[in-house]
Amino acid sequence: MRKYIFVFFFSFIGLCNNSMCFSIGSDSIFEKSPRNVSISYHHGYLFPHHRLVTYFTKEYINGFDLTLSRYIPELSMVNPPEMGGGYYLSNLGNREIYGYTHGFYFYTARDFFKNKTPFYLQQSIGYGVSYNTKHFSLSDNYSNRNIGSHLNIFIMYSLNIKAKIAERLLFSLGPTIVHTSNGNIKQPNFGLNLLTTRLCMTYSLDRKGKWIPIPSQKLTDFNRNRYLFILSGGVRQLSHRIPEYFAIGSFITDYTRRLSPNFALGLGVDYIYDPTEGMALYVTGAHSENIIPWHIGAHLSIERIWNNISFVFNPGYKIFTPSEHFNHQYNRVGIRYRINSNFVLNYTLKSHKFVADFIEFGAGYIID
Repeated sequence: MRKYIFVFFFSFIGLCNNSMCFSIGSDSIFEKSPRNVSISYHHGYLFPHHRLVTYFTKEYINGFDLTLSRYIPELSMVNPPEMGGGYYLSNLGNREIYGYTHGFYFYTARDFFKNKTPFYLQQSIGYGVSYNTKHFSLSDNYSNRNIGSHLNIFIMYSLNIKAKIAERLLFSLGPTIVHTSNGNIKQPNFGLNLLTTRLCMTYSLDRKGKWIPIPSQKLTDFNRNRYLFILSGGVRQLSHRIPEYFAIGSFITDYTRRLSPNFALGLGVDYIYDPTEGMALYVTGAHSENIIPWHIGAHLSIERIWNNISFVFNPGYKIFTPSEHFNHQYNRVGIRYRINSNFVLNYTLKSHKFVADFIEFGAGYIID
């Protein structure tokens, strides 16, 4: 879990990549294949972020994923994103202890520096859930100190060089990071990080690419200012030795300004209730009664918006925390879905210093 820095760093790049993409112009015409199917092979290793991982790793990572996607010109005026869903399967470095992971994810991809040459760079970020065939069990699998549950969060980041070799066929190659963990809902939860090289073949399901005009869009076409109020909650377990689960929640207030149709930047305040703050230090001691669960923090809001779906990244800092044992820095990364003009659903992972705290599920109200 202490390697969340890689995941959050690449999530930040993905959320902000709108400003890093080159295009021909707001009234340009692009040749896009609306529907694509891709199959990829992954080869790499389990990242040894803990000495137990190094000790039990016996084999290289070998896996594949299958995706179905299409370009969405309606969501960007100059460089349409590619969006789709996928299935991922691989071993986890030791089949007897860690088993296999089955990942089901939604992803979005964006092109860098694309022009009329057959080579270009693309990055993709996927979020979803995974099913790990084996997890920690005190009686049957006590060596697996990394994963305590079958169901986990699934995050995958890829950076690929793509090459068009035929009218309907592309190949791509690049590094990939896969992370799976449960956000401290079930202990143990060190998480597993896979570093692989991804070889991918993409085939267009359409006989011919379609020429799509990209019209200009002005800032006046949407509301630039937005106020957001979200109430979220979750649970966490401190140790597999203690069966008790603790309820955790937060109330988020945000102001964001939409700088483009698909990118917003702002500030917010968090009111956090966490009865486990600092308690992990004294899970069996007498000092846990000194823990004060209420905290207030301020965060930066970075949001990539595609229609009703948005990817959010909130790096924050606690400005008021009376607990004797605390962590000031925290992060939030995840997905929000706008049901209608006023209501939104929230699914995010909260962490501190790139160590997961808990998964938040919630709902909110929007004023814009």
